[in-house]
Amino acid sequence: MWNNPFDRRKFLVAMAGLGSLLTSPSCKSEEKGKPISYSETPDPISFAPIENVRIGFVGLGVRGSNHIRKLLDIAGCQIVCVCDIVPEKVKRIQQSAIDKGFPEPKGYSRDEVDYKRMCENEDFDLLITATPWELHAPICIEGMKNGKHTATEVPGCTTVDACWELVEASEKYRKHCILLENYCYFQEILAIDNMIRKGLFGNPLHVYAGYQKEAMYYQVTSSGELTFSGEGHNNSYGNVYPTHHAGPSAKWMDINRGDNFDYLVSMGCGNVAFNQYSRERFGPDHPLSTRKFNMADISNTMIMTKEGRTLHLILDTILPRPGRHYFRLQAERGIYENIERRLHIHNLSPGKYTGLEENPYANKRMWESLDTYLDEHDHPVWKKFHKPDLREAGHAGADFVIMRKLVNGFNLGAYPDIDVYDLAAWSCLVELTEKSARNGSQPVKIPDFTRGKWKTRKPLPIVI
Repeated sequence: MWNNPFDRRKFLVAMAGLGSLLTSPSCKSEEKGKPISYSETPDPISFAPIENVRIGFVGLGVRGSNHIRKLLDIAGCQIVCVCDIVPEKVKRIQQSAIDKGFPEPKGYSRDEVDYKRMCENEDFDLLITATPWELHAPICIEGMKNGKHTATEVPGCTTVDACWELVEASEKYRKHCILLENYCYFQEILAIDNMIRKGLFGNPLHVYAGYQKEAMYYQVTSSGELTFSGEGHNNSYGNVYPTHHAGPSAKWMDINRGDNFDYLVSMGCGNVAFNQYSRERFGPDHPLSTRKFNMADISNTMIMTKEGRTLHLILDTILPRPGRHYFRLQAERGIYENIERRLHIHNLSPGKYTGLEENPYANKRMWESLDTYLDEHDHPVWKKFHKPDLREAGHAGADFVIMRKLVNGFNLGAYPDIDVYDLAAWSCLVELTEKSARNGSQPVKIPDFTRGKWKTRKPLPIVI
């Protein structure tokens, strides 16, 4: 959706000032840290099943177009209107819908805020946005204000204030605001979640999770300019993209449903990635080769929960490395590591610790393959929506599963897997990790967006 040069420049200027804003003692989110107008969380939002979910879509770039291609193949929904500031993208999606046998979706491309006109004029059930990050919150708020449920790409927003605004809008207008965090729908992530629910691991105590891959193609264009994502990295010592690893970890620990984030400490290291990449790609005299960047190449964050669990989150996406995402769960009765798709569960896996009986260092515990457990414990969501060619649908099939689960949930009138409180708890880490890292890794409190209801909210049942 981002092709308007005037608005792009405005956004880059705004991002350039983010670092200084977050360390300012007058930062608005530091003053507030609590909702503007609501004193307690209302009852959960419910709605009747929707047989055919009418969808309006904002942002038809690479990510948005990929989502729409999947939605056009999913029964129980219809794309009824689309919005992008590039008219050619709107026309392309309209033709794709026609080619699939659907009526032509109504197109909106008058200007960068034409999504407002679409929300006011069109009758549909669900608004989805896949725009640049800073537009996610205003688009979702506009949708909820006009009676639409909403779903947004990650992160849901990048400031604590915007998190509260989304929470308040959802509560005020009684409409859902869902985060489309596809990492929660990987087969192994779902399977481990299912095994936790069944009690195999016991109480989860610690998760190490790293979003780690070389992704300079997201940060620098082929002509040597920083993208909006690159500018965000340029001004950040924190974690600018936390939800891919915070989301699955929080789900395993029942964050917002039995536990809650309490505080974090964050630190960054390195400041060489962009200069190094530019020198090799564009030469030593290119502006990016000599520019002084105000950033960290790697972000490390530790989070403490109110029930005494810990999470270690790493963002490492701009240095040379093979791609590999890391998840390691240590629970009371076992451990899981995604690196080798392996686990060990006390009294189920082969071997045991014999140090007390033989010598202080004896440990005969053995790893097992996760695949050994999938026949019995593969998640019902994955089993229902998996197809033989699903792994070609993006992110090992997770991109299809999340869209199918989204539509299926509205077909059934089911509460969403990832609600506005999850969106806020995970997305606020963008601002709060920055604040901690730029202030000597001081602990920073994480707001309780449920306002205490995490103590009584129960884990969601599996509904498919």
